[in-house]
Amino acid sequence: MRERQQGMLGLILALLLVPAHARAQDAMGVPPPEADKVAKGPDKPKDALKIETAPEGVTASVSAGGLSSSGNSKMLAFTGSGLVDARYGMNGYGASLIGNYGRSAAAANEPMVTSTENLQGRLRYDRYVLDDASLFLLTTGRHDRFQGLTFRLNVDPGFKYLFVNRPSTALWGELGYDFQYDVRNDEGREVHDEAGVLTETLEKTATDHSVRTYLGLRHSFNKDVTFSNGLEYLQSFIDAKRYRFNYDILLAANIWGGFAFGVGFSARFDNQPLPDKKKLDTATTLNLVYSYTTVVKE
Repeated sequence: MRERQQGMLGLILALLLVPAHARAQDAMGVPPPEADKVAKGPDKPKDALKIETAPEGVTASVSAGGLSSSGNSKMLAFTGSGLVDARYGMNGYGASLIGNYGRSAAAANEPMVTSTENLQGRLRYDRYVLDDASLFLLTTGRHDRFQGLTFRLNVDPGFKYLFVNRPSTALWGELGYDFQYDVRNDEGREVHDEAGVLTETLEKTATDHSVRTYLGLRHSFNKDVTFSNGLEYLQSFIDAKRYRFNYDILLAANIWGGFAFGVGFSARFDNQPLPDKKKLDTATTLNLVYSYTTVVKE
């Protein structure tokens, strides 16, 4: 009888101890739901902030426009330009060429004479020290017959900072030094008095040293309409009264594929122009523009 009671007591203890032992193993091996969340940590945010890098690729465009008239007066005019910009890693490259040419006659029986003749080319290299900041070297060559310039060379090292740098919008400023070397044509060297008598002939060449600032903006309102403009200011170190402003603006609307219709305006102001020259020259153009880009849109 005692042995039977002892056996029943052992069985009861075994039944009580086995679940407790199993529960202890579960508690040590698998945490409860709340502990499991703590052990894994919070879920990775789906909308975590991303560091934006500058858009890379090539953007190029060419434009052309013209005008012809006959009858009581005659005129033939042409304008054209080409532009390419590229950014790869910490290096940026750019080149542009802009030209305008026109001939006109005030009466049908008069011969046509050249009334507009200018050509400007630019080369540029940027070395980005930060994603939105670069050191650059800009070289510009310009020919403008009616400003008295056979050739004008500008060499501009400087610093550029992009305040906004996205595929659809770019806003930047530049600060640097400008070296200018002019080769003047004969008309640009002659100084006349009020009666038209020649009183002085200037030197064939001249140099100047200036501080250069520039502010540029480029924006795409949508995939069909783009806007760009830039304002450049140069202040001579040699003569405080010698300063210049250059302003360019272009609004282009896509009409089909890569083709767009562009309306442009440019102004060139020189506070101390060559003798007998106006301080301000302006030009308004209507162009057919073709553009191409490998920059990935937002």
